[in-house]
Amino acid sequence: MSYARLETYEPKRVPNPRLKTGLIRKRQPERPAWIPSHITENWDTDPFAYQTEEELMPAGGLHGQLLSYLTEILRVFLEKQGMMLLVDTFLLYRDSKQIKHRIGPDLLLMEDCFPAPSSYDLDTRPPPRCLIEFTSPKSHLKDLQNNVPLYFSLGVETYLVIDAITPQKKLRSPIELHLWRQSKGQAYQKIGPDNAGYVLLPEMKIKIAVQEQHFIFVDAVTGEVLRDSGQLSEALKETEQRATAAEQQAETAFEEGEQKGQEKGRLAEKQEIARNLLAKGIDPAIVAETTGLSEKELASIQ
Repeated sequence: MSYARLETYEPKRVPNPRLKTGLIRKRQPERPAWIPSHITENWDTDPFAYQTEEELMPAGGLHGQLLSYLTEILRVFLEKQGMMLLVDTFLLYRDSKQIKHRIGPDLLLMEDCFPAPSSYDLDTRPPPRCLIEFTSPKSHLKDLQNNVPLYFSLGVETYLVIDAITPQKKLRSPIELHLWRQSKGQAYQKIGPDNAGYVLLPEMKIKIAVQEQHFIFVDAVTGEVLRDSGQLSEALKETEQRATAAEQQAETAFEEGEQKGQEKGRLAEKQEIARNLLAKGIDPAIVAETTGLSEKELASIQ
């Protein structure tokens, strides 16, 4: 589908058929493809209407946990850039015959707004710059093959598939990243990781790598590793512990220094007394006994 087809579609006006009674038959709005054929009148054009069980998003289990984890890490980072991720939101598009269809990508990147839209309609919005899918046992083939040409035909720039769940509904080891990108005026192509194992998502200014079952998200500009709330809590706890330890060390050093200062002051006082007594001709033995200084200490002040 060309980009031109994604612009707002105005259906052609056709004469309303007249009944034999002479009354004008009410013209119904265009019929989206998701409306079942047995619904012949008074249909609901909402994209969530007539959603079958097979079309429901696999929001539970590992799939839902992975979605929550990724959105948690990226939410604040994207907000600072004026962007957000829509989760399990219908993307509405038209086929070559201008029939409206719906598809539900796991994550869709768009400009930050509140409230978030319940659907993303390409009749009124530009193509999303990036889509992300987490595979599930039922969607594996669709995500890795069928969706690739479809999404790029809609004008998407980047498509990332995170292949993380096995057919047995277990976490894959290692988790695999599959990235496709389409530059302006060029065909889409698959992009491999760099020498460090990262794939770049320039639309979000992040790099992603996987070590077995562990994700690593890095700010592509600063190189800073992004952390989830648990990791941030641990980092804060470690920082507080280091600060407490440093404070305790400082207090101990201060107390030790204060004690040494007091001892030094007392010694100076004794030495001054001893010096005065010796100057008056008092026997050194008596001075030592009086001041508590040793003969060696007395000899150093004479």
